[in-house]
Amino acid sequence: MKVLAFGEVMMRLMVPDHKLLSQSEDLKYIFSGTGVNILSGLYQMGYETYLASKLPHNNVGYAAGAYLRKLGVKDDYINFGGNYIGIYFLETGFGSRATEVTYMNRQNSAFCQSTMEDYDFDKILQDIDAVHICGISLALNDNTRKLSLELAKKAYEKNIRIFFDFNYRPSLWGDKDYSFAKTQYEEILKYCSVVFAGYKDANLILDIEPDKDEKEDNIAHNVLLKMRSKYNIHTICGTYRSIESSDHQYIKGYLIDANGYHESSEYELKILDRIGAGDGFAAGIIYSLLENLDTSEALEFAACSAVLAHTTYGDSPVVSKKSIYRLMQKDKTDIFR
Repeated sequence: MKVLAFGEVMMRLMVPDHKLLSQSEDLKYIFSGTGVNILSGLYQMGYETYLASKLPHNNVGYAAGAYLRKLGVKDDYINFGGNYIGIYFLETGFGSRATEVTYMNRQNSAFCQSTMEDYDFDKILQDIDAVHICGISLALNDNTRKLSLELAKKAYEKNIRIFFDFNYRPSLWGDKDYSFAKTQYEEILKYCSVVFAGYKDANLILDIEPDKDEKEDNIAHNVLLKMRSKYNIHTICGTYRSIESSDHQYIKGYLIDANGYHESSEYELKILDRIGAGDGFAAGIIYSLLENLDTSEALEFAACSAVLAHTTYGDSPVVSKKSIYRLMQKDKTDIFR
């Protein structure tokens, strides 16, 4: 299987030892991005993975390209031009203190300045089995919005399966009443067969209201059922997370298709690195659906992929398919020799 993702590559600058930026003079850097993370997970599951993006034409961009290749992501469709890469600073939470992310320089990044001339989507989509598009690309600027919609249209016309993640970021949209965001999401949903979305996406962005007499326990998944029906989406997926502290949480996955609403088992999380864990779930769902696993196994596989994504350093999932199946089988071996 060959999977293509479209999206921005970012530099992550992390403050070590749970410190705040104001407390530290040292930062550790890696490269990240929703598409990067999902492709990294799919590479571990045995897929051939490609990223369509643009990186700066300098040593930072070349270092980012080398990092992607190390993750197993092919750079055939990455362009080099411009001078800047998007950056985010990560201050890791501890106990009751939440993790904080601060974005910088995104509008000036090579990716945000890229145009149609940088991508030959007809050529890129040859022999591709599935495409992933992140909602963040809809939020960044007119360039990335147009590119995302054009890729979705081209893939749809070629009967290529499109996976789309809402990934709504209020700080990027600056749209307090969600009206502009709604029009963009509604446009791309016409082409997408599998959508990663939650209750807030359906309720706040798409204005889908629960029934007045709905029981509280059913509100979330019934609103998503309405969303699936209204927009003719084949499958909607996501996770529920319950939080006791920044490093002690529980997670389970859900999937909504023609047969209704389904949930995985709930898993306790031990968190080494929180960022990118949702991409571990997405990679698990993409793999499971492309491999035609039954719904129950697909959800457990994706949930376990998310659980293990919390246990490794960095945003990009790097655990093997074998490790995911071990967790599914509740193998509690603490060391393999």
